[in-house]
Amino acid sequence: MIPDDKVQEVRERAAILDVVAEYVNLRKSGANYLGLCPFHGEKTPSFNVNPGRAIFHCFGCGVGGNVFSFIMKMEGLTFPEAVKFLAKRVGVTIEERIPSAAEKQRIDERETLYRITELAMRFYRRILREDPAGETGRRYLDRRGVAETTAEAYQLGFAPDRWDSLTRFLERQRVPLEVAEKLGLVRQRESGGYYDLFRNRLLFTIADPYGKPVGFGGRVLDDTLPKYINSPESPIYHKSDILFGIDLAKQSMREKDAAIIVEGYFDHLALYQAGVRNAVATCGTALTTGHLKLLRRYAGMVYTLFDSDAAGKKATFRAMELFLEGGVPASVVELPAGDDPDSFLGKEGSAAFTERVAIARPIFDYYIRDILASSDTASVGGKVKVIDELVQQLKKIANPVERDLYLREIARLLGESERTLRQVLGGNRAPAAALQPSRGQTQRRTGTEDMLLALMGKYPEVSGKVDEYGVANLFSADLIPVAEAILRQIRIGGDVDWGLILEQVEVPEERNRLAALFVRDEHLEGISPLKMFDDLRRSREKEALRRIKDLKRELASTESGSSRYMEILGEINSLCNKKSQLQ
Repeated sequence: MIPDDKVQEVRERAAILDVVAEYVNLRKSGANYLGLCPFHGEKTPSFNVNPGRAIFHCFGCGVGGNVFSFIMKMEGLTFPEAVKFLAKRVGVTIEERIPSAAEKQRIDERETLYRITELAMRFYRRILREDPAGETGRRYLDRRGVAETTAEAYQLGFAPDRWDSLTRFLERQRVPLEVAEKLGLVRQRESGGYYDLFRNRLLFTIADPYGKPVGFGGRVLDDTLPKYINSPESPIYHKSDILFGIDLAKQSMREKDAAIIVEGYFDHLALYQAGVRNAVATCGTALTTGHLKLLRRYAGMVYTLFDSDAAGKKATFRAMELFLEGGVPASVVELPAGDDPDSFLGKEGSAAFTERVAIARPIFDYYIRDILASSDTASVGGKVKVIDELVQQLKKIANPVERDLYLREIARLLGESERTLRQVLGGNRAPAAALQPSRGQTQRRTGTEDMLLALMGKYPEVSGKVDEYGVANLFSADLIPVAEAILRQIRIGGDVDWGLILEQVEVPEERNRLAALFVRDEHLEGISPLKMFDDLRRSREKEALRRIKDLKRELASTESGSSRYMEILGEINSLCNKKSQLQ
């Protein structure tokens, strides 16, 4: 836990203009600075930085916030990580808890394992690049059209066709082989001694998001089986948390706000060479919640690009369950039967691939149509089985509106009534309360509340009126903390720290929307501040009156003395008090 005073010190010392300028070329435009947004591709600058208010906003993609949220999105960091990242930059010391002897030993061990993996990568890379033992690998890459710049970007290597090439190299580097064994680079013989895991294989370096090598994927160049061997799990490599190519893809993923997931190393390489840079690959394992967490750090949308055979579809539908439960939008990129990314790009080119991505089908829609095409829906038994399977997956859709729309589509395709499917799903249509935006969804509201927030920071008389009538009487529940934070700063005196205000907003979409409101003042020109306040006050008074009338009608038909009767009386009393405070 970082102390609040340290967070405040970092915020004050990390000038947002200086921080952003390290990533974006900015030019002055009025009170703001403009540049091309680093989070999406654009030709006309729409990325605004307001140094006076210490906030930024892109009017192209909608991203906004303060210096911490910029670094969080740019570097894929959590809030504490972003504070520490900036603290180092501005010279603020954040005292960490002194690790115990056991913790220090684990930290030292991890650093040693990273160093050994780096040594192995350089060894294999040198063999491929210049050693006679790597000629086979060089010829293979040449036949596949892999450019040297690509081989360098991927840190491709080659393991010689010998049992002890790496083993001897590590011994010369004074690396304890029992430690290298923990990484799976070498294995111990029953008769004593060690031998190399990778032999006569082209090696793909598996790196973490920051480019540090953590493992390898080895491919044979002949008909030997197994075709691929991957590094085993180790203290620095967990297959369920690492995606191949994430270090190469993260910037493009941010810019496009989307990631493409493929199955194989060469699928990934083919896309990279074709200019598709937002792709990642699973490392010989099914997609996991750890992978999903990693993807969400850099992208809001996911495309799957797996084989179209039975195994590929199985992998797609396993991934679908994760996406549905996690509320992550996902679509399926479909290629012609028999094609993989490498063969398709070789025949059709990158423009045709881009078109395939543009028409990708939403993953649940793809699942529905696949199961209908492969099932017997003509018989009663077949149709019942299909409905049961579809409903089980339908239940995993977190968004009730999306779930309801898919239920209607399934009913239409099967020729069944929506009512029947709702009974199978386990109840009637979701109540109105369930259809309200959940945390993480942007709630639509009248512009008056938004404008009043901006006016509070500019006009003391408006903030005084808000304080007099009460924040809770004027603002929606999710804006109350924002309005209260503005009032607290005004009471203390001085200018409003808009960067700190945005820090109070947990939902990213809401923070982005408010950043757009606060970053410029043009929308406040020609507005009468006190009239805006009066408009909102009257609006709230009318809402209270309408609600009181509705409750009185319900009260007339409710059993006297029941728990609901008492609830209604309490709510009417509360609304009457609120109405009187607004008059």
